[in-house]
Amino acid sequence: MIRVVRRSTLRELREASPLTGLPGNTRIRRELSGRISAHQPFALCHLDIDRFKSVNDTYGFVRGDELILLLAAVLRRTAAGEFIGHVGGDDFVVICGPRRAEALLNATITEFERRVPAVYDPAHAQQGYLTTVDRRGETRKWELATLSVGVATSEHRRYADPAEVVSAAAEMKSVAKREPGSHVAVDRRRT
Repeated sequence: MIRVVRRSTLRELREASPLTGLPGNTRIRRELSGRISAHQPFALCHLDIDRFKSVNDTYGFVRGDELILLLAAVLRRTAAGEFIGHVGGDDFVVICGPRRAEALLNATITEFERRVPAVYDPAHAQQGYLTTVDRRGETRKWELATLSVGVATSEHRRYADPAEVVSAAAEMKSVAKREPGSHVAVDRRRT
């Protein structure tokens, strides 16, 4: 039996993250371009796992991959029906309606924080942190992974291209990373 595979399916497979199966950067850019050109209201939510490197360095990349797959699974549940993309590494995006973003992100953070201890060894999960020795021989304490999220919306700003939106969301993600624990920073600037 010969199977015919549609071109769009092959393109989607090529553009997907090999680890998560979620759309990658090319597809993310195309999604943003479509919403910008159609003047659809949207929120770009850029999620990043805090302290991901400490998990990778302590347990190895297989455990790091488990953490990435955990966030992918959480997003598939909490952002069902919305566009979910895997930028790469521990970075993800969700593109949704601006009014949907807050509830979606709150649910994502709650479920991620509830499930993240299972990725750690039981002793580390119970104490709520793990320790590593850095290059200088100093012991560092790392709390369990949390999420930093930067959000850029079309509510207050008009964007001409995806690069502008991505830049605004990345800037907000940097703001969120300066706060302890999981945090969401929303760009409320007007242009």
